[in-house]
Parts: sequence; C-alpha cells; structure tokens
Amino acid sequence: MAKFYAESELDGTLAGFRLCGPATLKECLEPGTLWQPVFQVTIMANSENGPSVLTGTRRAESNPTHPNVISTPTSMLPLEFARCYVESMTASATELKPVHLTDLRADDLRIVARFRESEQRTVVPDPSAALPYLVGDLLARKLGCESAMEAASREKPLGECRISMIGAGFSYVADRPTEDPETVEPLYEPLLMFGAILELKDPAVIPEHTSSYKDLCWTAPEDFAEGVRTKRIESFNPKFLDEADRADSDSVTVCARGLCLQTTDKVLADLATGAADGASA
Repeated sequence: MAKFYAESELDGTLAGFRLCGPATLKECLEPGTLWQPVFQVTIMANSENGPSVLTGTRRAESNPTHPNVISTPTSMLPLEFARCYVESMTASATELKPVHLTDLRADDLRIVARFRESEQRTVVPDPSAALPYLVGDLLARKLGCESAMEAASREKPLGECRISMIGAGFSYVADRPTEDPETVEPLYEPLLMFGAILELKDPAVIPEHTSSYKDLCWTAPEDFAEGVRTKRIESFNPKFLDEADRADSDSVTVCARGLCLQTTDKVLADLATGAADGASA
C-alpha cells in the first residue's frame, strides 16, 4: 500500500533527502524505507507515423490516486524484489550517483543510475530473466496483451527490452487540510523509478482501451517531449485537441504530470543523444 507524506515528514527520515545527506541506491532500498520502487516502461514501436512512444490516460476507477493523468505504463515493485534486482545489475551500470535531494519539487526526476545497453537487451517473453518477466506482466495485466503474450515465444517474441536507468523523485498526490482552513498541505510519494525500454515489433497488439488505461495511442518522440515541457495534453494525443470545444468532453479533467512522463522523457533524450553520438563516430 502506497504511503503519502508531507515535506516535513520526510526531512530527517527519507534516505538521501536533505538532512539525511547523500545515500547510496542500496541504502534507499533498505527494509523500512519510505522510497517506493516503481517499474516503468517506455514502449517504442514503428507506427504509421514513424518511430513512436506509447502513452495513455489512467482510468479514475482503477487509479484513484492518479485519475485522468496521461501516463506511460507503470507498476509497483515489491521492495525485496527491487533490492535484489539492483544488486544483480549494479555491475552493468555506466553511471551510479548517490541520491541526494536538497529540495522537494513535484515531478522533478533525478537520475541516479544508467545501464549499458549491450548487456541488458533481451526478448519478451523470456521466462529465464527478471526484466522480461516484469515487462510481460505489465503487458498482460494493464495493456490488454494477454493473448499476444500467450502466443509469443523466445523464438517469436513481441519485442526486445532492456533496463535504461533508475531515477529518484517526488510525485505529488493530493492536499490535506491543516488547522488553517485557508491552507492545505501538499502530500508526496517518494518514488524510485526503474525505467525500462521495450521495442515492440507490432504496435497493433496494444488496444486503445484497457481496464487500466483509456486513449492509448502512439506519440512521436518530439511531440512527447513538447507535451512534457508544456503539459499540453494535445501534444500526447491529438484527440484532446479535437474534443476541446465539446461541452460533454472529459478532456478538461485530463492532465499531464508525473514521474513516469519524466522518466520516458529522459529515456528518449538519452536515446537521441546515443543516436547522435553513433552517427558522428
């Protein structure tokens, strides 16, 4: 069960935050931590509009803490699993920084680890490895790909995945009343985002709507980056621009925020930089 905290409740308690000083990633995953590990996947495919990234809107009925938020796919990770997973892949990190956040800003993701592409790439499904298991679980449980997962195999996979980075940050959740009726206190969820990439062979396996997401669509990377920068929802999905003038449209309740978007934004930026470096080499 996720727990939400006011800023005052984190200072001096949360590993790697302000009064506690820098902390290793391992220390942030110790038993009793206030950090919540989250598995996040940037799903890429060649759609009819070229290279694209999957986005969707979280359904209010299945995501009560983040209703109607444009999102890339995520799933909570058990702390013990996250701790063991980090231990297993630390050797492949190309960059490993201590977690040290001296201020609290919502949806401000700080990268604390990056990983080599060559040592992490694997197919989905692959029952012998942790990462494709996590990706497959997310595809089947939240993205309507149960049948596609059943039909796929290592010889005929749905795609290839790899871990890209781990980031730390705070997700704004809600406000709670204070003794002053004119003032509210923001509540945050301290998250460690395990950012993976899935290169999907066939984008058609993803439906437009599932029990977890509605308006799943494929967005050009440059439009995605613009949406993260401006928080304009039509950058992620042109449907919202078409509906903007409709009185009965629910697009007015949709917003673009969250560490999942920030994670994908940084993953895409790293991919673009890598492509540029490769082209100039």
